[in-house]
Amino acid sequence: MLNDLHVPVPPAIVLRIARMAAFATRTLLGALLIAMMLLNVANAVCRYLFSVVLIGADELLVFAMIWMVMIGMILVTINRQHIALDFLANRLAQRPRIALTMFHHLVIAVGAAYAAVQSLEFTRRVAAVGQTSMAIGFPMVFAHSALVVGFAATALVAAVLVVSGGIELVTSHGVTKTKLT
Repeated sequence: MLNDLHVPVPPAIVLRIARMAAFATRTLLGALLIAMMLLNVANAVCRYLFSVVLIGADELLVFAMIWMVMIGMILVTINRQHIALDFLANRLAQRPRIALTMFHHLVIAVGAAYAAVQSLEFTRRVAAVGQTSMAIGFPMVFAHSALVVGFAATALVAAVLVVSGGIELVTSHGVTKTKLT
């Protein structure tokens, strides 16, 4: 009966688009990190050599770092590269390992969804009062939105991984899998 179960494989174009999107995101994050480093160096040079302060440089660096971390969290979840204690997982058979991984992703999905809801509520409050940053008057909604986007997307990715693990768990019993490359 399990052998009769048909699990659709995503078309090659979908996988290719997903890989291209991940590559573009990593490239963008790398460019942002380089821009942040240049801004930090320029700020230090201006401050210590010319006694001139680049107003708002520190704020921009903090905002960029928040966005980098949250987008990075999404990529780490997609690639299943979270820091983990794999002592137990490495000693389990295939099906229990899949179940443990599903539980891991479920915890991430629930925790990230909860954090996204709480972040959204706080971001709404910040937007309602029109809070801006102290140095350059940048809307704080921008920085707080990073948390909403990061946690919500991570929850979504983790939920997809739970479902994917469930499909793998159901189909892994006595079925030879084809490796996608």
